[in-house]
Amino acid sequence: MAQSLFSPSWYKVSNLKIRVRKHAVIHRHVYRDKVWYVLQDHVTGQFQRFTPQAYQLIGLMNGERTLQQIWDVACERLKEDLPTQDEVIQLVGQLNKANVVQSNVLPSIEHLHRRKQNEQQKKLLQQLKSPLSVRIPMLDPERFLSSTQWVANLVFSKLGALVWLIVVLTGAVLAVTHWGALTNNLSDKVLGVENLFLMALAYPIVKLIHELGHGYAVKRWGGEVHEMGVMLLIFIPVPYVDASATSSFSNKYQRMIVGAVGVLGELLMAAIAMIVWVMVEPGLVRALAYNVMLIGGVSTLLFNGNPLLRFDAYYVLADFLEIPNLGARGNAQVGYVVKRYLFRISSVRTNAYSYTESIWLVVYAVSAYIYRLFVMVAISLFVASKYFFIGVLLAIWSIMQSLILPIAKLVTKPRTDSAMRLKSKRIYLGSFVLILAIIAVLFAVPAPYKTYTQGVIYVPQQAYVRAEVNGFVDHLFVEAGSSVKQGEVILELNSPDLESQVVVLNSQLIEARLRYEASVKNRSESEILLEELRYLEQEYRHALSRMESLRIKSPAQGTFFYADRETEQGRYYYRGQIFGFLVDFDSLPLAAMISEDDIDRVRTQTSSVTLKLASNPNQEYTSRIKRFVPSSTRTLPSAVLATEGGGQIVLDPNRSHDLESYEGYFRVELDSTQAPITRFDERVHVLFEHDSEPIAYRWYRSIRRLFLRQFDV
Repeated sequence: MAQSLFSPSWYKVSNLKIRVRKHAVIHRHVYRDKVWYVLQDHVTGQFQRFTPQAYQLIGLMNGERTLQQIWDVACERLKEDLPTQDEVIQLVGQLNKANVVQSNVLPSIEHLHRRKQNEQQKKLLQQLKSPLSVRIPMLDPERFLSSTQWVANLVFSKLGALVWLIVVLTGAVLAVTHWGALTNNLSDKVLGVENLFLMALAYPIVKLIHELGHGYAVKRWGGEVHEMGVMLLIFIPVPYVDASATSSFSNKYQRMIVGAVGVLGELLMAAIAMIVWVMVEPGLVRALAYNVMLIGGVSTLLFNGNPLLRFDAYYVLADFLEIPNLGARGNAQVGYVVKRYLFRISSVRTNAYSYTESIWLVVYAVSAYIYRLFVMVAISLFVASKYFFIGVLLAIWSIMQSLILPIAKLVTKPRTDSAMRLKSKRIYLGSFVLILAIIAVLFAVPAPYKTYTQGVIYVPQQAYVRAEVNGFVDHLFVEAGSSVKQGEVILELNSPDLESQVVVLNSQLIEARLRYEASVKNRSESEILLEELRYLEQEYRHALSRMESLRIKSPAQGTFFYADRETEQGRYYYRGQIFGFLVDFDSLPLAAMISEDDIDRVRTQTSSVTLKLASNPNQEYTSRIKRFVPSSTRTLPSAVLATEGGGQIVLDPNRSHDLESYEGYFRVELDSTQAPITRFDERVHVLFEHDSEPIAYRWYRSIRRLFLRQFDV
C-alpha cells in the first residue's frame, strides 16, 4: 500500500516556527554520485546526514516560517520529490533530538532534564555494551595542536610522503633480510618478564604518536580536535583522540588519510626501529627497538589495519567505498533482506541506493559479525587460560552480546516492527519451522564425514646407498635415473689415507713374518711374535676389505638416484654419508601423518581410503591402511609435508632438527600398489572416509577438544 502524503498528527506541529542553531553548520558531500548534506554540531561534535530534499526543508527553517508555510513552499519546489508530512515530522524530531534547532515553543525544564538523563543512560549503556573499549576523556588538545600546526604542514606534504616511503621500504628490506634473527625463539623474546616490562613502556608511547597523527591530520585540513583521553582496550590503557571532525571533510581522500595516518605512523616507527635494531649492539636500546617493531608492525596490521573491527581501517574502507556508517547500515540491510525475501514483506524499504551498495553492506555486516564473534571467543579463551574467573565473565558477556540479545530482539521484532506486525503469526510459525529444520539437519541428518591429510612417497632406509669409508669420488659409472643390476659398480672412491695404510700394514706384515720365522728356536718369543703376526694379518685383511668398499656396488636391482645433484668427481664423502637411493617404484612405501585430534576417528571409523598424487591430482586411487605407528611423533618423514615445502604441518620454530613439527602426529603406513608411482618424495593427498554422522556431533567434539587443549585438562 502506498504511503499517505498527509499525516493525522500534522496539526500538532504545523504552527511551529523552527530555526537551526548558530553552532550547527551544513557541509555538502557526494557519495556514489549522489549529493548528501552533513550537519555538524560544533558544541557536541555530532553529525547528521540528510538528503537534498531534507536539506531544502532545513534551509527554509529561519525561525519566521511555520512548518505549514515550509511545507507549502516545499510543495512548489520539490514537486514529486516532496517528502510526506510524517517524514517532515520525523526530520524535525531528529533535529530536536540532536539539539541543533530551536522553536517558538520553549521546552520545559522537565523535558530538558529527561533529555539529559536519556543521553547519560545511553552513554552508560554504550559503555556496558563495550566493556573492552571504555573511553575516559581527559583533556582538550586543540590549543596544543594549533600551536604545533607546522608539524602537520611538514608531515602531510610531498616531502613527508617521500621520506615515509624511503624509510618504510628500507625497514621492510632489512626485515626480510634479518627475518630469521627476528623470528628465532619469538615466544621467549616476547613473553619474557624483562621484555613485557619494556613493551609496557613502549606501547603507550607508540599509541600516543599514533593518536597525535590523527589529530594533526584533522588540523591539516581545517578540522578541530577537542577531546583526548584514555581508552581501556581489553583493560589496557591506550591513548585516543576524537577525530570525528573528519566527517565534515567533503573530500573522501582527506577523510581516508585521517583514518589511515595512525597505521602509517606506526609503520614508520616500526621501520625506524628496524633500522636501529640492525645498527646497534645488543642491549636496552635494541630491545626497545624490537618491541616498537612488534607493536608498530604486527599489532597495527592485525587490529588497526583490519576493516572488520571498528578501528582505523573500518573508516578508511567506509570512505573508500563511499558508504557512510557502513557497519550500522550493513546490519539494517541484512534486516531488510530477511524481511523482504525471507518473510515476503513487500512494504519494507532498503537503505541501499544501488545494487552494488547493497552487496557491500550485506557482505560487510555478515563478515564483521563472524569476525567479531571469533575475536571475542579468542580473547575470552586467552584470558581464561591465565585468569579463569575473568575469562568466564568475558565469555558470558560475549554470549549475551553476540547471541542472546540479538536473538531476543529477533523474537520481539515481529510485535514491535510495524511492517512485521500484520504478519507476525506467519513469521513466528515460519521461523519455528525453519529452526526445527535447522536442528534436524544438524542433529538428525547424517552427513558425509571425511578426514583429509597429506602423505609422502618415501624411500625406506634399506634403500639408502651410503659410503662405508671416507674418500674422494674418483669415477661415476652410473647416471641418475639409470637402471642397475645387483652387484653393478655405481661409483668408485679414492682414499689416499687408506691406500697408505694398506702399504704400511703390508710392510709391517712382511717384517713380522720374517721376525717370526727367525725366532722358531725361541719358543716364548715365537709365541709373542705369532700373536703379533696374526693381528697384523687381520688388520691387513680388514684394510683390503675397506679398499674393496671404495667401489660402491648396487645391493639389489633397481633405479639409482643420487642424493645430491652436486655429486661429482673430487667430492669428499664421510663414512655413513648418503650417496643416493636404489629405488624400486613398484614397492615404494607411503606414509601419512594424522593429527592427534583425528587419529582415533581414522583408526576406528575408517571405511575406505583414497589417494591422489600431486603429479596427477585429477585421478583417484584406492588404498588401505597397512599399519599404525602406536605412538605420536614430531619427526616428519619428508620436508614436503611441512609448510616450508608446500605442506600443511607447521615446524617447531625451536626445533632441534630440520623436520621436527610443532605438534605431535601419528604415522600411518598405507598401501600404494594401486597408484602408478614414477617418483619418490612426492606429496600424496589422502582422504579417509568414515561413516556418515550429523554435523552437530562433530562440532561438539571440536569444541570439547578446544577446551581440553586450552585449559590443559
